[in-house]
Amino acid sequence: MEYDHQLSELKRLILLKSKIRFITPADCKRISIEISKRLNKNVSETTVKRLFGFAAVKHRFSNFTLTTLAEYVDSEKNEHGILPAVQHNPDEWKSVKEKIDKITRFTLKTIKNRSGIPYELTISRRFAEHDFDEFYKGNYIFTSLISQPGYGRTTLLAHLAENLFFKDGAAYQDSTLLFISAPNFFNLDQLNLNLEDQIKQHLGLTTTENILEFLNRNQQSQSGKFIIIFDGLSELVIKRDQKNDLFDSIINLICSLEDYKNIKLMMSMRSTTWVRFYERMRYSSFLKSKWFPGNYFNMHELSNVPPLSEKEVDVIISRINTSDNSLNPRLKAQLKFPFHIQLYYQLKEEDPDFNYYSNITFYELVSRFIQEKIYRSNYYTEKILFLKKIIQLTGYGKDSSSVVKDHLLTELSVFKNAYMELLSDGILMEERRIENAHPVEYVRFLHTHMFEYFLFVEILEKFHLQVSLEFFQFINTQYDANQVRFQLLQWTARFLIKTGNFSAIRSIFRLDLINYEVNYLILFIAEEIKYRSKHNSDIERVLDDHLFHEIIIDELINFDFIDSCYKEAVTALVDIAQKDDHLLVYNSLLGLIEIFSMDKQRIIERADHMRKLKGENWMFNPVDALDIIYAKINSVPVTDSRLITQIADFKEGKNTFNIDPSSTLSTQQGIAYLMMLFVDIFTGHHNSIPLFDSMAKLQPKLFTHRTSFTLFIVNLYGYNLAFFNPGGRANQIERLMVHLINKRHTMLTKYIESITSMLQAQQSFNRKEYGIAIDHAKECLSLFKRNNMIFNAMVICDLLISIYIELRNEGLANEYRYERLCMLDVNEISKTVL
Repeated sequence: MEYDHQLSELKRLILLKSKIRFITPADCKRISIEISKRLNKNVSETTVKRLFGFAAVKHRFSNFTLTTLAEYVDSEKNEHGILPAVQHNPDEWKSVKEKIDKITRFTLKTIKNRSGIPYELTISRRFAEHDFDEFYKGNYIFTSLISQPGYGRTTLLAHLAENLFFKDGAAYQDSTLLFISAPNFFNLDQLNLNLEDQIKQHLGLTTTENILEFLNRNQQSQSGKFIIIFDGLSELVIKRDQKNDLFDSIINLICSLEDYKNIKLMMSMRSTTWVRFYERMRYSSFLKSKWFPGNYFNMHELSNVPPLSEKEVDVIISRINTSDNSLNPRLKAQLKFPFHIQLYYQLKEEDPDFNYYSNITFYELVSRFIQEKIYRSNYYTEKILFLKKIIQLTGYGKDSSSVVKDHLLTELSVFKNAYMELLSDGILMEERRIENAHPVEYVRFLHTHMFEYFLFVEILEKFHLQVSLEFFQFINTQYDANQVRFQLLQWTARFLIKTGNFSAIRSIFRLDLINYEVNYLILFIAEEIKYRSKHNSDIERVLDDHLFHEIIIDELINFDFIDSCYKEAVTALVDIAQKDDHLLVYNSLLGLIEIFSMDKQRIIERADHMRKLKGENWMFNPVDALDIIYAKINSVPVTDSRLITQIADFKEGKNTFNIDPSSTLSTQQGIAYLMMLFVDIFTGHHNSIPLFDSMAKLQPKLFTHRTSFTLFIVNLYGYNLAFFNPGGRANQIERLMVHLINKRHTMLTKYIESITSMLQAQQSFNRKEYGIAIDHAKECLSLFKRNNMIFNAMVICDLLISIYIELRNEGLANEYRYERLCMLDVNEISKTVL
């Protein structure tokens, strides 16, 4: 009765203070705001409504609430006897400390057992330790780790607890840490119960003393501070009004801590949860002044947990991949998000060799993330419909990548639960922009790769799941100059491989693509097939049924030996080919690459491997060419070689290889021509002009169409002319190639451009423009050394030596003589090879 009388007196004084005669529910909000303004403390609108009977009261009001209301009506000294008497029981501290340590260690053990990857593979985050140190020493009461889902907040907190509180020599080992998971702490049936009482219940305290006073006093005697960490607030599945009750309880606790300098609160929540929590405290200058936002708080992303740095990713990957830590750059960028590291670890568990040069790992991670968060989740049908609507409102990605929230009002009312899960799971995010001095809310995909995936799905449905040339042309034209174009092509290639529609892959190469895109798509397709074939042995048989290798071999005629994707693609194709014809082409291309690198060990190993293969439609056996080149690199005489004789006759215009003059060039013929050129050079016939002339004479169609191979041969021909017969035709070819490079012609490859630069260097030398010649030559030398093109590098060294001799600079000439000698010694090549 006395308590009720005291409440009645308090209500009377509040009404008198607020000058309200007849209170209504609307007045409660005004009283709440007025208290916040006057005292910098928070008593929620709901709490005021409970006091005046506008909301249900399930428990007594907390000491903080009664004290704050008493202060508001100028009754700080508690003249009305509202606050209960305090009793002290200091003997409980030892058992309480043991109980707290037990709770914290249980929380840490649970985190380790539930970690998505073995906990020992995870790392601590230095930024978090620095932030915590600043929070601990500063005049702050609370802080929170805030991020989108999948940033590893829980693991971060576990490492923080171990490193700062429990390991030997820990910085805060004198402090006490109560680390507890929110779902284990909060009573969902009594969220409006004040947190001081809930803490007392969890610690098993029987003292009648204020729990915060008890903890603060005992911690003060021990030095250090008492730190409370609530993890997993976003995992609490409660209704909106219950969540407001929860937030009000936390805010009341924070306000109570103002008088207890030895107690601090740390929380962890998703960005969406933080937005709602901040709404409850935004009008309190006291709360905002006592909040430590962290040094990495990003208002745009609503996060203070930065993604993993490249160095941190490297450390984790080195623990997962104990043998090979090399990763595709785009995959490494994706692994900045710890949840994706978990998916990557799962892939490595299924396939320890899962480490590819292309982005197939990235696409597999995205696909698994979507499967996990959407297709295997609640409301998955509603989620898909909602996401489809967003894609449509963006104009299928052509207008923008975000949508005004007001345009989704119908969907928001129908798919409310699905939308909230999409936000909480980090698929979508809301952002506020200022337009014409007014805030406008937008909805967008949190990560661009999610947007690209659902854009692809929507376009696929637009074409009734049929992938044809029209489908590819739609992507290539509608998304021209749009960065999503190439990603859409890769999603399409992956879809075709998963569905076994290999014949449709031909259409992708009918598009107007630059050579880098062609090389990369071949690599992507080959590695995707290699990955799929490990789980489905029938794929390689189906490839032959659809003439897959014939399609790909036709595209390899560009001979882009400098592009690393080209080499990696051919290497991957060897792993998925079964027929000798196909294997002979792929191994011959790798043999050419090894000739350029002057790697004699690989050349002979390649030749030995190819001896077992039988192929058709070859001008000669490429193994014979490799044997000759290997012998010449080792200064071993070559006698009685039928191939050398055939090449000599061919240079004289004889059709020794039975070439059909009406035929178009095949990749096998292109390989043969290049091997003939190498044999001719290594056998001492550096002037290969007659060889090019015979090509044009015996196969005139070779130069009737402009292709990558045609430009490649013309370039080599021009370089030979510049070296052995400078003047008219060499000048014409130089002007043509420079013009095409300036126009960024799609048929050009990086290797063609490098040969053009060699041609320009030689031509400049011929014209005695030594400065220009040196610039071109040095650029070429750097490029060739970087790509292990030792053959070309030695040719350039010879040119630089000639230039500096002409300039009478023996010092620099000797430097390049020495550099050439070093290249020969490192590769154990005979000094008389060229």
